[in-house]
Amino acid sequence: MRSWEARRALRGARRRADAELAGTRLPPPRLAWRAAELVADENRIDLARSLTDVVHAADERLLPAASPIARAAVRACRPQLLALAARLFDVPNPVSARGVLLVDQLLTDGTGPLYGRGDAGRLLATATHILAVLDGTE
Repeated sequence: MRSWEARRALRGARRRADAELAGTRLPPPRLAWRAAELVADENRIDLARSLTDVVHAADERLLPAASPIARAAVRACRPQLLALAARLFDVPNPVSARGVLLVDQLLTDGTGPLYGRGDAGRLLATATHILAVLDGTE
């Protein structure tokens, strides 16, 4: 029972930390633990693989999967999404925790530009913004 409660508390702490990190360019020192989790090599590689999987799933030569990916928007933004994945795969070069958090939100937010009847322009703007945030230029 304690283990379950500890995991639940950690999930809540992560959600609160993510909300605060999303709104700031420089993470406060008290959130260094969450920033370190976000920019960890393993997390970056997992997110990059998920992005490449999304691009692959949107290929017009494949039958649509059960996933509600906005296939046309993903195909239109393929270079930008693959650039995001490449930036995450480039583990020796640092990225911002906020940028990694934005990639995670892009992949998991079912109401975002990546899913449903996604707008290619909105997805392009989002991917471009996230790439700038990852690089620390925005």
